[in-house]
Amino acid sequence: MEKEEFEALVTRLERSAAERPGRYTLAVLGVAALGLCILGVAFGFALLPAAALIVLGLLFATKGTLALLLLAKLGKLVILLALPAWTMIKSSVSLLFSRFQPPQGRELAPAEAPRLFERLGELRRRLDGPAVHKVLLVDDLNAAIVQHPRYGLLGWEQNILILGLPLLQSLGEEEALAVVAHEYGHLSGYHGRLGGYIYRFRAAWARLQELSGKWTDWGSRLIARLFRWYAPYFNAYTFVLARQNEYVADQTAVEMAGRQSAANALIRTSITSQFADATFWPSIERRIILEAEPPGNRSAFWEQSLRSDLDPQQRARFLDVASQRETDHMNTHPALKDRLSAMGARVDDEAARRLEPPEVSAASAWLGPSIESVVADLDRSWRARIAERWRSRHAHLRQRQQRLAELEARQAPSADELWERVNTLREVQPETDLMPAIDALLSLAPEHLQGRFQRGALLLQRGDEAGMADLEFVMAKDEAAIPHGCQAAGSFYQARDAEKAKGYSERWQRYSAHLARVKAERSSLSADAELVAAELTPEATASVTAILRTHGDQVRRAYVLRRILKSEPNLVQHVLAIETDGFVFRKEVLAVVNRLAVQEYPGEFFVIHLGSSPFKHFRDTIRQLGIQPLSFR
Repeated sequence: MEKEEFEALVTRLERSAAERPGRYTLAVLGVAALGLCILGVAFGFALLPAAALIVLGLLFATKGTLALLLLAKLGKLVILLALPAWTMIKSSVSLLFSRFQPPQGRELAPAEAPRLFERLGELRRRLDGPAVHKVLLVDDLNAAIVQHPRYGLLGWEQNILILGLPLLQSLGEEEALAVVAHEYGHLSGYHGRLGGYIYRFRAAWARLQELSGKWTDWGSRLIARLFRWYAPYFNAYTFVLARQNEYVADQTAVEMAGRQSAANALIRTSITSQFADATFWPSIERRIILEAEPPGNRSAFWEQSLRSDLDPQQRARFLDVASQRETDHMNTHPALKDRLSAMGARVDDEAARRLEPPEVSAASAWLGPSIESVVADLDRSWRARIAERWRSRHAHLRQRQQRLAELEARQAPSADELWERVNTLREVQPETDLMPAIDALLSLAPEHLQGRFQRGALLLQRGDEAGMADLEFVMAKDEAAIPHGCQAAGSFYQARDAEKAKGYSERWQRYSAHLARVKAERSSLSADAELVAAELTPEATASVTAILRTHGDQVRRAYVLRRILKSEPNLVQHVLAIETDGFVFRKEVLAVVNRLAVQEYPGEFFVIHLGSSPFKHFRDTIRQLGIQPLSFR
């Protein structure tokens, strides 16, 4: 299902849920029931051939003569059933019992965080919910409750609370309680039996989709195709309910922690997530070029950065960006302003100033005396996990630093060298203003596409609409720039002109759909494909004949044609059509075609065998066009 189809379906379902909630509920139940039927079909595929073999075995045991007669008449069928039966049984057993990777993190014992477990106990009593079996502390800015099945689809689920230490360091205790209450609200089914069931069913289908992507045998792939067909419809039909559940979970947070704490938690997490991306991680990146090993005190550095770098001006800017965002169909979580409005709160003028880092963070309150040892464990784990990548990046940046010195020493650099200087500056000195280096490039090469694009993007980042002229110039010259150009334009206009932002989003979607059509057409050769004479250069012809000479065993004749793509006529794709010597088994023909297909050609080539049924009529095309075979023997 394409993005546009998904959004249109969700929009229709939102309208249906608002106008006829009962009808929408029945539709959701129907789609969920269809999912259960699909699982039943998957297991049925396994049982049918297996049942046939079992019946035959029972006949042989009880009525040997009749079974022998059946075996004589249906011998081939029995042999044909045996392999599918085994494959499908194996796939079904895999589906039922496959272990899903459990979430990773530093497990907290009740003795290490007594205050945290006390608050979890309060939540459970007040919401009458299930137990939290495990609490994991992780090193990212996140919180979640995961139901991890111990035995695949058979369940016996373990409820795991995942808490990000950076998140706890940025929130006060009541704000962190609001976050945990929101997540626990999903688990407790506080938004009703249907909501809780769909919440768990969505999680189960997400795990199934992840698992099915790893299946390789034909029986499993058949089931996976069924899953891929069903999943978009299930996601769309349950999307509205999942969105409603987010609002209900927010109300759970309000009831457990209070409206102000719940609102502050939403605002503060919106601010700190942007701060992490815009300020904290770039500051870590800048340390890589100076330090050969990753820092051992990342958590302390994060907490210090919150207090020293996240000033009221930054908080106001990040909050303004978060407040401008609109609720869309790509995420079940509503936008900040809609979530605040639903809980009876809003962003006031003093919010950014008021929400300074808490004097006592939730991390300190909940971990108490254990905080130093727990944080040290987490920092050691993070350091060990990234150490190899850090060292590799450090060595790379030092080399790029030397290259930058060489480029800056050039007296009369070329356009290519000036463009390399721009990229090297961005990588080695990310805080440096790139505009002077870009201007130097464009003064030498005014139509340098990458330079024009970078100048346009920088101008938009600075709030200057003049950058759009550069982006439009580049997108007109090179369609490959459309995705990034539309993304930059959409971000610029999002808070300035909603219609223009929507226009660039639609332009991006149209181009993406076009690329998908081109990719689909290029990936296969249909019987009605339009083929014309190819115009290979002597060098390209020599390259193809060299490949045939080396890898074309059993190839008697070979022809090169050009394919005219319906979706992109200007794109050049060639077809290498081969004929083999005498009688060759199909398996050997496939081996020859596959061997030739993986070689490096001068351009894009599609290899076919003219003796194969779909391509036999291309012999007439070759004859009518008067194309001569390549000379490679």
